[in-house]
Amino acid sequence: MAEIKEFFGTGKSEIRSDKKMTERRVVVCVMKHPEENKYLCVKNKKFGWVDFVMGGIEGDESPIEAGEREIIEESGYDDFGELYEISGVVCYDNFYAAHKDVNRHIEVRVVYGELKTLKQQERTQEEKDLADVMWIDGGDLENMLTQEAHRYVWERVREERG
Repeated sequence: MAEIKEFFGTGKSEIRSDKKMTERRVVVCVMKHPEENKYLCVKNKKFGWVDFVMGGIEGDESPIEAGEREIIEESGYDDFGELYEISGVVCYDNFYAAHKDVNRHIEVRVVYGELKTLKQQERTQEEKDLADVMWIDGGDLENMLTQEAHRYVWERVREERG
């Protein structure tokens, strides 16, 4: 049975009555380093957010297909081992998305995987301008992740992965 969790933005992320609400399906990607107990994250240059790679699920993409695409786009890493969706974890996040200037209601799916190597494609200049790629030790993630929903995802992954 799926565990459903809902989040609501606070402070600068609180839903704004003067902005329209948009709906989006997204994937959060928890990718483990091939040799160390570190996990792939990105740091947004404009807002300073540190979170897992995340992005929209387009059209009829599966969460895994969207996850692969988003990881390649945002980090350049493309040498995946097995990726799988963490079953039973569904969360919804409701917030003002400052980077898009709209309110968002998102349905979040979680993909977990490990890279086989650190082989990396060149990221586009647009992606380089948006965020820095970083590896964070698994023991530090809970304190480093900015968004509550990403901390929740990390808790669920740790429970499943042991």
